[in-house]
Amino acid sequence: MRTLAEANAMLEAQRAANDQRSQIEREAALWRDATPAECWAEGIALCRVLELALSRLTPDQLERALRPDPLSEDTLALLRRRAAASS
Repeated sequence: MRTLAEANAMLEAQRAANDQRSQIEREAALWRDATPAECWAEGIALCRVLELALSRLTPDQLERALRPDPLSEDTLALLRRRAAASS
């Protein structure tokens, strides 16, 4: 990089490429004109890829991979308040 402007332009391009909304829009564009059958077939194909990846894990790795993330304290407090309010 020869100038600060070039460095800033490179960083901006990286930021834009990693922008979550842009990423979602790019991925959604691939499926915008797809038929339900095409979407279903892709979903099945992705499930097969996941099944293969999971089959290669050790039992300990598989158990950790399938363990849900713990709920945050904020979420637990909210659920407790809702449960208390409904009883």
